[in-house]
Amino acid sequence: MNKETYLKALNRKLKKLPEDEREAALDYYNEYFDEAGEENIQLVIKKLGSPSHVTSQILADFAVKGLENGDESTKKGISAIWFIILAILASPIALPLLIAVVALIFSLVILCGSFILTFFILVLALSLSGIVSIIGGLSVFAQHWPTALFFIGSGLIVSGIGILLFSPLVSVTKSTSAALAKWIKKLFDKMIKRRKEAI
Repeated sequence: MNKETYLKALNRKLKKLPEDEREAALDYYNEYFDEAGEENIQLVIKKLGSPSHVTSQILADFAVKGLENGDESTKKGISAIWFIILAILASPIALPLLIAVVALIFSLVILCGSFILTFFILVLALSLSGIVSIIGGLSVFAQHWPTALFFIGSGLIVSGIGILLFSPLVSVTKSTSAALAKWIKKLFDKMIKRRKEAI
């Protein structure tokens, strides 16, 4: 691949960018090739990577720059998200990594959700079984009062445990959700930082 073929491929892949942004990117890479000299064109191509790789970096940079500057034309509709998706799809390596990250996040959300759901069901089951035990004890009170007292006492203990566990359930749910959200934000911040460093 020579300089002209490389720049034509890059131009073709950047057609979703606004005209001025595309021209600025092409001018930059044209100058980059010119400064390297004819004898170093293959080294420059090897250093830059494929046109798809460079396109993904340019699109991601454009989307991030538009979001950081509060550019309304970039924010309108879902164009910023669209450019990020294009950047990801333009990079053959980024797509499998993105799928792996999304799968990891999804599995963590499912794990935390199932833990909280199990805890909630335990609290609910304890409270309901305690109430059923109390009702059962009251229904046999006239027939055999020691048995009735046993069922009522057991029901009060089990219901009390269920009610006492409700507060930790709320705390665990809040702390787990906050920790998971913080971890996901940190992960995405790290990915954006690496992307900027790569650009």
